[in-house]
Amino acid sequence: MPGKPRQVVVDGKPMIVMSEKQFESLLAMRRQLGGQTAKLRMLRDTLTDLSEFLDTVAETLDPAEPGRSRETPSPLMAEIRRRAQHVRAVTGAGRTSKGRHSSDHTRT
Repeated sequence: MPGKPRQVVVDGKPMIVMSEKQFESLLAMRRQLGGQTAKLRMLRDTLTDLSEFLDTVAETLDPAEPGRSRETPSPLMAEIRRRAQHVRAVTGAGRTSKGRHSSDHTRT
């Protein structure tokens, strides 16, 4: 049965028949996918923390700029906020607590 697994019906239930070697390969791929999923979850959480840090930096530095209002931020503040927004877009997280937009910032 090289190549494609066969479909069979046992006691009225559809099933797939594959060799032991194919099954072991399938299990190995499943383990690898589980490990990659855990790494991606950690990366997402790190990026979420980074976006919160960038927001805090921008909010802390912004009032320290004499002669500028929030409506006309410096190029540095605009870039910090742009990058924080980009990180949130990548992770799918909205702005978090501290009076910002709510999001589903739950760690899984």
